Amino acid sequence: MTNNTSIWRLIVAAGAVAALASSACTRSAPEVPSPAIAAAIESRTPPAAVPRGPRRPQIWQEERRFYEQRGSRLAWSDGHRLGRQAQALARAVHAADAEGLDPARYGVDAADRMRDERFDAARAADIDLQLTSAYLAYAWDLVHGSTRPEDLDPQWHPSPREVDFPGTLQHALDDDRVEDSLRRLAPASPQYQGLKNELQQYRAMASKGDTDDRGVRISDRIRQIAVNMDRWRWLPTDLGSRYLIVNIPAFRLDAIEDGRSALDMKVVVGKKDNPTPVLADEMKSVVFSPYWNIPPDIVEKETLPHVLRDAAYLDKNNIEVVRASTDAEPVDVRSIDWNDADAASKVRFRQKPGAGNSLGLVKFLFPNHFNVYLHDTPAHSLFNRIERDFSHGCVRVERPLDLAKYVLRDQPAWTEEKIEEAMHAGTERAVALKTPLPVYLVYFTAWEENGQAQFADDVYGFDRRQAGR
Repeated sequence: MTNNTSIWRLIVAAGAVAALASSACTRSAPEVPSPAIAAAIESRTPPAAVPRGPRRPQIWQEERRFYEQRGSRLAWSDGHRLGRQAQALARAVHAADAEGLDPARYGVDAADRMRDERFDAARAADIDLQLTSAYLAYAWDLVHGSTRPEDLDPQWHPSPREVDFPGTLQHALDDDRVEDSLRRLAPASPQYQGLKNELQQYRAMASKGDTDDRGVRISDRIRQIAVNMDRWRWLPTDLGSRYLIVNIPAFRLDAIEDGRSALDMKVVVGKKDNPTPVLADEMKSVVFSPYWNIPPDIVEKETLPHVLRDAAYLDKNNIEVVRASTDAEPVDVRSIDWNDADAASKVRFRQKPGAGNSLGLVKFLFPNHFNVYLHDTPAHSLFNRIERDFSHGCVRVERPLDLAKYVLRDQPAWTEEKIEEAMHAGTERAVALKTPLPVYLVYFTAWEENGQAQFADDVYGFDRRQAGR
């Protein structure tokens, strides 16, 4: 056999079903190891049964672990007949489209074409390997996603869910719960389940018309929902009972408590050529009346050209030049030769605290290697725009006072009056959170809210890239 479709024909074959009904379903796999399986797991090359794709080596590694742990014994038959777990696996994979996944990816695209084919005992090991590959490939996609975030953006990394795939499969076989074991691997979050519900609704709509009420093709909406479901698989199993989530294409921040939004506000995100990164981290501090340490690329592209054209630019914008060392001692800008790269590398620019500071009156820090954070802004008019991709990558928040009150609510000393005072003090002050607060910067162009599907424009083009368009 050259692909997985043949094995699925065997599973649904009338002869196999009849054999199951007669007596074979309770027979256990033989205790004697299969030489063919033993030879396969010793090979470093995945057999043809393992689905093609960038994750093929990983799936084969999990399959080898599975058979090594069970002593190379058959898992899905007794060497003469398939067990009922194989039927359960066929049903589960046929239903993969309910999870936004393509059943054909796991070898069921021609499952109904050879119903009279009977189980071939001579190919028992090959059949076993193919069934295990199908289970593990489907399980992998449910846990990690069918696409890799790194393929959309090299800097976009998932927060992998840890699953013992061989152990999960073995327990499923032992307990005769193959279908249930796969259902449990899909994300359990209400947001994912909401999208799953909308996928079903839009598939039903496909029979009634070609477009939705916004004039978008139903087939495109189905594809959009499916790729967004896949992105939920890139997030941790447990986001936390309380967390902040910024949905970049929706230009929105929500503070989630026990699955519901306790606070929401508009945000401004990165421009298309300087996008806000997708990441998961923890907020650890709030900084009132912050300095803005201007990033080197902004200094090179924007600040220095202004300085060279206008000697008063720094004073007009409350920017000072300080030594790059930890003491941050102010430097007389007139003493620096900007044509001397070595001299320029020993200083940095920062904007002093105040109402005109580009970070506004407060910033919220969650250390990450992208050096992005949430912050206030003096440019409040931007929140009146429908599309709000104007920043250099950081996220500007519409209601910084409310967000500060929210993240410091377990510190009674930080009343609203105290926070307002610190925001306008003109002196930088950092306040540590008692408990780190999870922060997720995500990219969802489809979600369910109040029982209705919501959609956002694909501002960075990730939907098109992920769907292969």
